[in-house]
Amino acid sequence: MKELLQFAWDALLLKDEAYTQHVARADVLKRGLILLVLATLVGGSLPLIVDVIGDLRPISAQRQEAEQSIREFTTSMGPLWGALGVPPDFEREMLAGMRAGLEIGFDIAELPTPLPKVVGRILEDLGAFLSLPFNRLAGWLGYSIWVLLVAKLLDGKATLRQMLGTTALYAVPHVLGILSFVPCLGQLLGLVAMVWGIAIYVKAVAVANDFSLGRAIAATVVPALVGLGLALLGLLTFFILALATG
Repeated sequence: MKELLQFAWDALLLKDEAYTQHVARADVLKRGLILLVLATLVGGSLPLIVDVIGDLRPISAQRQEAEQSIREFTTSMGPLWGALGVPPDFEREMLAGMRAGLEIGFDIAELPTPLPKVVGRILEDLGAFLSLPFNRLAGWLGYSIWVLLVAKLLDGKATLRQMLGTTALYAVPHVLGILSFVPCLGQLLGLVAMVWGIAIYVKAVAVANDFSLGRAIAATVVPALVGLGLALLGLLTFFILALATG
């Protein structure tokens, strides 16, 4: 475990030697997957505890907190609404709709269930926590296969095992998600983890394929650009069809 943690630290620091040795290992894929799962679970551990503690509170306390949030929202948005000339009736209707929606949600939460409410909510939190690695695996695996295809077109040398085992290191900075529940700081750390993870991903593509930095960036970005282009094309086609049939 000590050796694995040292390697994770070296990967965070983008050390060439660490990546080169990792790619050459026979267990590169296993090692990469272990770090991806561990980083994801560690990052979600403290938010899980916070969620469980929150679920232990009675519904009445949660109602009070929701009402307080609405009041804070109203106070913070008041100057903006005034500057935009939002009619008072619109503001009242929106707040009434928010309160009505919350009331319906809390009423549903209080409906009888086979298990005690608290147990059900804790099990739901635990299920969401345990699904985190699978969600990350699905997105990373699909995208990395497309990156590998582009890398092959650019004369990349990585095998599928090497590519996946190395790019999986992008998840290591996401241990910062352990503080995601902290207002402002959590969002800032999430942004840092995302940028850091992209840098690690590009580094991994470069080392695994024996690429220059430029070719590694191209292999990483092209699938995203193609996906974005297809999405925009689909959206444009939808609007054209909608206008033609309208």
